[in-house]
Amino acid sequence: VIKIDRDLTQASIIIGNLGISRDNPDYYAVSIMNYILGGGGFSSRLMQSIREEKGLAYSVHSYFAAYKETGTFQAGVQTKNESASTAIDEILKQIERIRNEKVSDQELSDAKAYLTGSFPRRLDTNRKIADFLASVEFFNLGLDYDKRYTDYINAVTQDDVLRVARKYLTAENYVLVVVGDQKKARLKY
Repeated sequence: VIKIDRDLTQASIIIGNLGISRDNPDYYAVSIMNYILGGGGFSSRLMQSIREEKGLAYSVHSYFAAYKETGTFQAGVQTKNESASTAIDEILKQIERIRNEKVSDQELSDAKAYLTGSFPRRLDTNRKIADFLASVEFFNLGLDYDKRYTDYINAVTQDDVLRVARKYLTAENYVLVVVGDQKKARLKY
């Protein structure tokens, strides 16, 4: 736990742990799992619980950054100093939930629809095509990757999502960084 004391009206919170490399066979299941947890904007569990239900923040997110070597996972939120512990509790609760319960059919279907449906937007300008081809080459994905991506995403099951959540997320072994007015935050961590 790293606490940085600053005279701020909101605490900036990041919880994270090691992630995966881009060539990890679990990459696609992790992508879907993360979309459901906090990468899917307003449809994500973190956004629903922290923003919609509890009104603790305007925005909350999670993401896996996959690199040539091990990447990172992080969830982040900005909230009033006084609600920092509550927001942290809720992030950890949602991490535990996705580690212990299968995602719903609807969550899985929505995640797949978004990830496959938004894929063509990665290729809608010359610059994006060039970046995509560079990534395909750098990560050795194969020149037919654009044709195989949808199959990779659609092959992910509820069991896969549960398995990767248990494997790559932790509610115990993480790094927590909180930048804010520590006196007002009165963190329990």
